[in-house]
Amino acid sequence: MAITARKYDLYSDAFRADTYATFARMREQDPVLCQPGMDGETPIWWVTRYEDAEAVLVDDERFVRDPRLALPPDQLRSELPEFVAFIDSNMLNRDGGDHRRLRRLVSKAFTPRMVEQLRPRIQEISDELIDRAEAAGEMELVSEFAFPLPITVIAELLGVPVADRERFREWSAAMVSPALAAAEAEQADASLTAFVQYLLALFAERRQSPGEDLVSALVAVEDGGDTLSEEELCSMIALLIVAGHETTVSLIGNATLALLTHPEQWAALEGDPSLLPRAVEELIRYDGPVERTLNRWAAVDVELGGQTIRRGDNVIVILGAADRDPDRFHAPDTLALGAERERHLGFGRGSHFCLGAPLARLETEIALGTLLRRLPGLRLAIAEDELRWRPVPLFRSLVALPVAWDG
Repeated sequence: MAITARKYDLYSDAFRADTYATFARMREQDPVLCQPGMDGETPIWWVTRYEDAEAVLVDDERFVRDPRLALPPDQLRSELPEFVAFIDSNMLNRDGGDHRRLRRLVSKAFTPRMVEQLRPRIQEISDELIDRAEAAGEMELVSEFAFPLPITVIAELLGVPVADRERFREWSAAMVSPALAAAEAEQADASLTAFVQYLLALFAERRQSPGEDLVSALVAVEDGGDTLSEEELCSMIALLIVAGHETTVSLIGNATLALLTHPEQWAALEGDPSLLPRAVEELIRYDGPVERTLNRWAAVDVELGGQTIRRGDNVIVILGAADRDPDRFHAPDTLALGAERERHLGFGRGSHFCLGAPLARLETEIALGTLLRRLPGLRLAIAEDELRWRPVPLFRSLVALPVAWDG
C-alpha cells in the first residue's frame, strides 16, 4: 500500500471543532480512503459510509482483529512488553473460535439479567452524586457526575475496593491514550505493569475468598472444563474497565451537551421521561462515545467502495461518520429524540458487538433522568465554543462540561 499525505486531519483541536463536517466531506468525496494514521506513517483505510461500515463490522472472516490471521510472521511485532499479553488477550482482539470461546465464558458471568438488577444501585449512586453538588448550583459534570457514576458501578461489580478506584482511572487512561513519544511509552508501560500486578494479586485473593462480585465469577467460570487463563482474566478485566466506564463517561457527557444545546428536546424529555430509552439511542447515533473502531486487518484482498484493500492492510471504521450517513438516516445532522431511525452502529455490529452496551444504555438513561428530575434549569456554564475534547482517537469525549442550574 503506497503511503500518501493526509488529506483529512483526524487528530487536531481544529478537527475536533469541525468533526462532523469533516466526516461529511469524507463520506461524499472519499468514502473508502487510504491515508496515514496518528504516527504519520502507518497507512490505514478509513471507512465512513454506513453500508461499507456495516459490511466491515459483520465480516469477521475477511476483516479480522487478530493480526496473526492477516500478516506474515516477519511483520508481527516480536518484542513486546511483558504486560501486553495480560492486556490484549481478550475477546475484542480475537476472531472465530477463539472469540466465541472467550465471549461464551464471559457472557456466563455478565448477563443482561445481572445488568438490569443493577438499576436500583445505579439510581442510588446517581442521586448521591447530585446530593453532593445540588446546593452549589453548579458543577463540572464530567468529573463530578459522568465519571464517578460508571467507575463506581464497574468497581462495585468487579469487587474493587473503594480506595483503589482512582488508580483504575489512571490505568484506564494509560490503556486508551496514544503514547507516541519514548517517555510517554515508558510511563504507560510502568502504569500497565502495575495494573497487571494488582489484578494478579486480586485474582489470588478471590480464589482464596470468593465473593459475590464479577471477578470471583470470572475466576470460577467454567464451560465444559474450559476456564480463563491468567492472561485472559487480566485482559478481560482490562476490557471491562475501559468499556465499562470510558464509553459511559463519554456518552453521558455528549448526551447532556446535545440536550443542553437543543432545549426543545430537553423540554420534551422533562415533559415525558418515558421517552428516555428511545432518546438514548438517538443520542448515541447523533454524537456517540465510540467515534472509531479499533483497527482491523484484511485477511484477504477485498473490494470495498470501489477500492481494493490488500491482505494485511489496516482498516478503521469511523462510526461517527456512518451514523450520520444521509443515505441511511433522514436529516442525520438533526437531533430528533422521537424519530423512527434505522439501527445505529454506535456499539458496533456483528460478533464484536459491545457486550457492555446494555450497561452503558442503562447508566445513561438513569443519569439523564436524574439530571432532569433533580436539576431544574440545567444549562451550560460556559460558551459552547469554549468546550474542549480529549485527544483520544478512539473516543469522542469531553475534557470538561461546566453546568449550572436554578437554586
